[in-house]
Amino acid sequence: MIEAQQRLEQIVIGEILIEKEGIFKIGSELKPELFTEEKNQLVCKAIIHLFKNNIAIDLISLSKHLIEHKTINEVGGVGFISSLTDSVVSASNLEYHFKFLQENFIRRQIVESCNDIKSKSLSNQVDVFDLIEEHGKIYSDVLNSVVTKKYKSVADIHDELIKQHILTSNGSSFSGVPTELKLVDNLTNGWQKSDLIILAGRPAMGKTSCAIVFALNPAITHNVPVAFFSLEMSSEQVVSRMQSIITEIDVSRLVKKQLKGYEIVELETKAKVLSEAPIYIDDTPSISVLELKSKARQLVREQGVKMLIIDYLQLMRSGSKNQSREQEIGEISRGLKAIAKELNVPVIALSQLSRNVEGRGGEKKPQLSDLRESGQIEQDADMVMFCYRPEYYEIDEYEINGETYPSRGLFLLLVAKHR
Repeated sequence: MIEAQQRLEQIVIGEILIEKEGIFKIGSELKPELFTEEKNQLVCKAIIHLFKNNIAIDLISLSKHLIEHKTINEVGGVGFISSLTDSVVSASNLEYHFKFLQENFIRRQIVESCNDIKSKSLSNQVDVFDLIEEHGKIYSDVLNSVVTKKYKSVADIHDELIKQHILTSNGSSFSGVPTELKLVDNLTNGWQKSDLIILAGRPAMGKTSCAIVFALNPAITHNVPVAFFSLEMSSEQVVSRMQSIITEIDVSRLVKKQLKGYEIVELETKAKVLSEAPIYIDDTPSISVLELKSKARQLVREQGVKMLIIDYLQLMRSGSKNQSREQEIGEISRGLKAIAKELNVPVIALSQLSRNVEGRGGEKKPQLSDLRESGQIEQDADMVMFCYRPEYYEIDEYEINGETYPSRGLFLLLVAKHR
């Protein structure tokens, strides 16, 4: 096994040396730690140095670099360098062999991590959930270190965008996930892929109910799979709210199971659409960014989920220790944006607002500066919307575009940022 690994390492180095363009195929992913033998690591470092300094990579330049840095003897002399290409006929399989090298590196990291987690588990000195969090991050970091995102040409992106424009040009379809709320869809043309949308508001403003509508409408009307991560309420409470929205039965009676016979029939009839709605609820409390990412990736892959909703951001954990609350919220916000980009789905994250709103005079409309605990949220978000109910602040009438409306039952979505 060891001999096979060393042989593979030398083949990869040899293929780089005989193929002038070979380094450009793997250069961004080439790292010394992929190699197990010290002399191969030294040769790899030398190759990376030559690559970064735009120096042609061949036997002569490599030997010269190692001699100048007095490491030629450590790798086995000029004779060893010359032998690297002896048994390599072609570099046509360089990328194939290099992937093997990466896979072996990942295997070694997994074994090392498993030994570490076994040792710490047996010691009973580390919290088991911290242990899971720590090693989940290790696996993610290892994977990210060897798997890089491929670039795209402007031409390819341009052609793809033209196709999308043609598909949506007749106005009968959306480029994103539709809400079935006319004004919102006119503004967004549906929630767009890779966008982070923040839905913020003070308590009792209707954030969760609004988020549930955002989940129900595309799932029921367009059969769009949606994942709902509820950190505050149980899955049963979330579904009870869905039932209430569809049937208009008081949610408190649904939660308390106080329905009469005829109401149960009405519930079963009107809310039958829920039995076929592709909505997936996860009610794990205090979920971490890493755990959410893992579950979301699985839902996207296995259930075809097209949108994620998180209720709510401040109840999540970043997984990092010794941070201020503001730093932690900032890390969570960046993590959610990264998930949206990586999975290429819109992410709607609910967020609390600070008490500054209550101390403000007049209509007490929320502002971007009210986003609780971190300005990073505003920076990461592609869109920020505020839930606002004038009635809550004892405002009897509310003016919209020059027209006055009674505030009773009025719910407003105020768009504060739209990138």
